[in-house]
Amino acid sequence: MRTVIVGAGFAGLMAADRIAAAGHEVVVLEARDRVGGRVWSQELIAGDPRTVVERGAEFVLDGYDLMRSVLADLGLALADTTMSYHEREPRGGDPTTHLGLAEVAAAVAVAASGAPHGMSLADLVAGLEFLAGSSARAALAAYLARIETTHGVLANRLAAASVADLTAGFERRPTWRVAGGNQQLAQGLAARLSGALRLRTPVRAIDQGAAWVRVRTDDGEVTADAAVLAVPMAVLRSLPFAPALPGRYLDAWRRAGIAHNAKLHLPLTAPALPSAVQSVPGRFWTWTATDGSGQVQPVLHAFAGTPEGLTALAVTDGPAAWAGHVAALRPELSTDPGRALLTTWNDDPWAGQSYSAMTVDMARGDAALIPAPAGRVFFAGEHTAGALAGLMEGALRSGARAAGEVLALAS
Repeated sequence: MRTVIVGAGFAGLMAADRIAAAGHEVVVLEARDRVGGRVWSQELIAGDPRTVVERGAEFVLDGYDLMRSVLADLGLALADTTMSYHEREPRGGDPTTHLGLAEVAAAVAVAASGAPHGMSLADLVAGLEFLAGSSARAALAAYLARIETTHGVLANRLAAASVADLTAGFERRPTWRVAGGNQQLAQGLAARLSGALRLRTPVRAIDQGAAWVRVRTDDGEVTADAAVLAVPMAVLRSLPFAPALPGRYLDAWRRAGIAHNAKLHLPLTAPALPSAVQSVPGRFWTWTATDGSGQVQPVLHAFAGTPEGLTALAVTDGPAAWAGHVAALRPELSTDPGRALLTTWNDDPWAGQSYSAMTVDMARGDAALIPAPAGRVFFAGEHTAGALAGLMEGALRSGARAAGEVLALAS
């Protein structure tokens, strides 16, 4: 059996690896000149491996069991960041504490677990009487800033259900990265494909018959028995299918939420301690972290979210404005804003989004339909991963799931 896989990010490569390991032929088509998709590791200062930064997905958290298994298989190790993704010091706005923020987060999560379908987070919190006090309002502002930053959309568009998971809480827990860069996982999987990978090969259309799938590119076409489409939702929406897919697929894709996020990395010119600080009014947060050496990297990292937040930081004009805001938020650190590195994803033609978001537009059943096969076309990617959407673990699990579906077709 021959399978063509579109996209060489974590999901596509995981699917390819599983299918190839089962003895079947795979062809992987990737539009970029590199593998990894929205996982992209790069030296901030060329030639200095201590400055490897993650321009895309970064943190490895509890429960990343498949990722840990794949890393072990590839001989790659995790590095403890010492800071915690879950615990951030709020700055700006009315004074509050991380403890107050965590108490609000836990209470909102309980309320969200019973929220009706389609209710926004903004509407949910507006109806919670315990948030009327001034201290609670300050904590709520910090909470909403963090949630909006993470999900990449404002609370009035974000579904209340997206914050119902109590396990995503705000208590300090360990956080890791792949020592030397997360992209090594993609590179390791790609190296096992034995020439089946074709870079710089964007896919333009998908044709399907009763017993075949044909993927058309600028250079020709690839015909196979099955296809796995492991591209971001924003890209998937733009692909023409012949015959056209049933309208229920297209409607679900149209309703799917798109997150807007960006990352910024600034060199540090003096030693720093591990840290995590959220700008409450700025919809961005910053951190310093240890790497595989056990020392804090000479880099200050930042992550911002929502279209409105990115506009306020003028990211379309380059890194300068945001770097200034970061330096003002972290006056205790010595940075070099002139060498800042900015990464955006929503304007990237092969991404179109940072990751998926659960918005109020999604209808009941969309979460089950989005990963559902359409004939001999199968779907993978973080947007198909349900509760793990937006995460590297979700992307890997989606690839493994799609591989299982293809192999079931072959049996």
